Amino acid sequence: MVVYNNPIVLQRADPWVLKVDGEYYFTASDPEYNCIAIRHASSINDLQKAPETVVWRKHESGLASIYIWAPELHRINGAWY
Repeated sequence: MVVYNNPIVLQRADPWVLKVDGEYYFTASDPEYNCIAIRHASSINDLQKAPETVVWRKHESGLASIYIWAPELHRINGAWY
């Protein structure tokens, strides 16, 4: 029987996991709600220790400047969204 870590990654809310070609990609709400970061690992249990790459930061002002939460990651027709 396989045992999975729960939570998958500590200190992250609203997790989103995507499996593409046998690899796992993870994003979730950052504790400061100010960015979107992605982790990548070959097993779901390795996501906790996988390096995190920030791919987007909140704007200084305007609509995308407050409380960035519950990001999602999608792979559609070979493109990442």
